[in-house]
Amino acid sequence: MAPADTKQTILDAAEELLAEQGYAATSLRQLTARAGVNLAAVHYHFGGKEALAKAVLARRIAPINAERLRRLAALPAGNRDTAAIVRAFVEPPLRAGAGGGASPGARLCRVFGRVMVEQPPFLRAFLARQFRGVARRFEAALADALPGLDRAATWWRLHFVIGAMAHTLQNSEALSHLTGGACDAGDVDALIEHLVAFATGGLRAPTARRRRRPA
Repeated sequence: MAPADTKQTILDAAEELLAEQGYAATSLRQLTARAGVNLAAVHYHFGGKEALAKAVLARRIAPINAERLRRLAALPAGNRDTAAIVRAFVEPPLRAGAGGGASPGARLCRVFGRVMVEQPPFLRAFLARQFRGVARRFEAALADALPGLDRAATWWRLHFVIGAMAHTLQNSEALSHLTGGACDAGDVDALIEHLVAFATGGLRAPTARRRRRPA
């Protein structure tokens, strides 16, 4: 097996195991058995379990973030269309998740869901490195589109958009069952339109006044 093929085989096996049983429960012995490689190959390509888990996540996250930035850069200069900015942010992961359980986005959702619940020690710093630059670019675009919001409000609202998007990625099938098919998780075009409309409305909402504490 060529080195590149070995690396992909290890990543695929690790992705399956992490989705099935999480980070803590996945051992390198299980991994080598699933991938059909020896331990030396894992150490050669990744150095260890933590680096391998990061590589599993990064190979799915990186193309989504690249597509987000490509779409944002394609918007007209000085663009103040909040919905277009939101669409550039939420559509790439939703499109990646389309196509059923075999799609890269669907696999990322399963792994990401497991790892986020488990919260291994490396996760927070890793996610900050993966998403900080992208989030800052979109926050800056939203700040231009929504000049009435202060910086903290813009960040909070972007945070809420991310939460709605993540929930949609993880739980759309459950909603389809709950509504008897009225909400069709397989209709990705409609799903995106609903999420963009919802998120845009939230971003444009008047700034809430702080309640005064009783004296």
